[in-house]
Amino acid sequence: MESIVFDVLSKGIIVSTNSSKYKEVAAYLLDEENFHNFNSLVSKLGFYLVGENGYFYLSKELNSTEEEKFFNSHKQIILAIAQLKKVFIHLDKGHKIKKSEFIKRFDSKKDEKIIKALFDKNDLMEITDKLFNMLEKNFVLESKSTDEYVVLNSINYYLDIVNSISEVGDE
Repeated sequence: MESIVFDVLSKGIIVSTNSSKYKEVAAYLLDEENFHNFNSLVSKLGFYLVGENGYFYLSKELNSTEEEKFFNSHKQIILAIAQLKKVFIHLDKGHKIKKSEFIKRFDSKKDEKIIKALFDKNDLMEITDKLFNMLEKNFVLESKSTDEYVVLNSINYYLDIVNSISEVGDE
């Protein structure tokens, strides 16, 4: 099982305990002994296992160049979550959200700067599909039907980043 867990986490996937796709990996890591054994194993490779708020991921110490590269590679997902949070103000892990509801609320809640940075089109359906696909691909949302999604625990990882950016901007 350790090789399966490593294969998943080494791809940069944040495994949420409420994900149906990675429930076996999450269940394995929820066991305290497995968590510590796996952390010992990956520490030999220069990584450490982080488990918090219902999600798990591999991390390592980064220098400032690596931090900037990391942020730039995650900028789109952070902006997508910021827009989703503007539409669904009380967005939190475990919530169920609907594309149709996003579409209804979008015009009054959209952030033009975010939309311009993320999308080259103004078509609401295309924006909605791209946004939800991006969030699903990055394991923030998990599709339950064509319209309904569950918000995975990993959203808190990104919301912490969004909130810290907002705090810096407010200063």
